[in-house]
Amino acid sequence: MAEILLGVTGGIAAYKSLDVLRMLQRHDHGVSVVMTHTAERFVGAASFAALSGREVGTALFTSAEQPGYHHLEMNDGMDLMLVVPASANSIAQMAAGMATSLLGSCYLAFRGPVVVAPAMNTSMWLHPSTQRNIARLLADGVHIIEPETGLLADGATGPGRLAEPTVIVDAVQAILAAPRGRGDLAGTHVLVSAGGTREPIDAVRYVGNRSSGRMGWALAAAARDRGAEVVVVQANVDLPREQGIRYVDAPTAAAMRDACVAEFPRADILIMCAAVADYRPVDARDGKIDKSAADVLTVQMERTTDILAELSAVRDAQVLIGFAAEHGPDGLERARGKRGRKAVDIVVHNDAAIEGAAFEGDDNVITIIGPGDAEHALPRMTKRRCAEAILDTALPLIGDNRPVTA
Repeated sequence: MAEILLGVTGGIAAYKSLDVLRMLQRHDHGVSVVMTHTAERFVGAASFAALSGREVGTALFTSAEQPGYHHLEMNDGMDLMLVVPASANSIAQMAAGMATSLLGSCYLAFRGPVVVAPAMNTSMWLHPSTQRNIARLLADGVHIIEPETGLLADGATGPGRLAEPTVIVDAVQAILAAPRGRGDLAGTHVLVSAGGTREPIDAVRYVGNRSSGRMGWALAAAARDRGAEVVVVQANVDLPREQGIRYVDAPTAAAMRDACVAEFPRADILIMCAAVADYRPVDARDGKIDKSAADVLTVQMERTTDILAELSAVRDAQVLIGFAAEHGPDGLERARGKRGRKAVDIVVHNDAAIEGAAFEGDDNVITIIGPGDAEHALPRMTKRRCAEAILDTALPLIGDNRPVTA
C-alpha cells in the first residue's frame, strides 16, 4: 500500500481522474487530492472528497489570517505524486519551477517519484513550447504517460487525448514496484518486436493479421520503466511512440528479420512479440492487379524466415522469449512444443479465442511457459501487468543464461 498525492488540473478530462482515484484505491493505496482552481470548473472538489474520504487541497493558504505551510502538509507521508490530467499550462509551470498554486508548490517540494499524464488539444500538445516543457520534465526525472491519439473534446482527432485510466494506474504500479534509484533492469538492453507484418500482394493489397502491437508496447514501456535501454522493431503499429524508447520500422517479415539480426548482438533480452507472417506471396506485383482480369485470383505463397529460431541458433547468452498466439483446446500444448523446437527460454501462450483479449484488446490471458519446467497460468489482466509478470520471470536468467535444448 502506498500514499499517493493526486493532482488534478483544468480540462475536460478532469472527470477521468475520479476513475483513476477509484482504481488506485482498489490497489489499496491511500489517495489525497490537490486541485487547481481551473480544475474545479470541470469537477467539484466535493466529488474527490467523497471518494477519497479526505479533505481536498485547493488553496495555497488555508486561511487569510494564518498562511501556514499547506503545500508541505499535503506532501507529508506521500510516496508518489500523480498529475491527471496535466494541462499545457500546468506542465509549463512545473517545467519553469513556478509555485503560484498549491499544486505547483507541492510539486517543487515533493521528493518522491512524480508521474504526469498530459491531456490537451492536438495543436497545444504538438507546439514546440509544450514539447520543450515535456523534455524539461523528463530531464528532471518526471515520468510522462504519453497522451493517446483519438477523438478530442473539440471534435478533432489527433494526439492529446488522456491515456486510459487503466494505463495510468498500471504505470503507477510499475513505478511503485521498482526499487528506489536504479531499476532492476538498469544496464540491460531489451529488444522487443511488436505489431503485425504485412506481406504485399501488389502495390495496394497485402496479407496481414490483426496484431495491434499493444502487448509489445506494454513490454517496451515496462522494461524502460525498470531501467533498461529498449529498442522496438515494429511492424505497422498505430500507437503513440513513447519517450525513452528507440523504434525501428520493419513493415514486412523480411525487414523485421534484418532489423532483429542487426540489433540482436547488443541485446540481453529478446522478446519476439510481433505477429510475423508465416507466408508471403512469391511474386508481389509492382502495380495493382486488375480485378476484372479474372474471377479467381491465385496467389502462390512461400514460407518466411523463422526469426526467433534463427537468432536462437546464434545466440551467446541472451535471454530469449517467444510468443504463441494459439486458438483452440490444443493451443497450450502447441505453445509448449514451440518452446522446445525453437530452443528458447520462455514462451508466452496467449489464447486468441478469448473475446476482448490478445489481438487488439487492452487485456490478455497468458500462460508463461518456462524457464525449465515452470509454468504459470495468469488470470485476465491488463497487458501492462502481463508485461511486468513476463519481465519478472526473465529477470533471474540475465547474466547466467545457457541455450535451451529441445
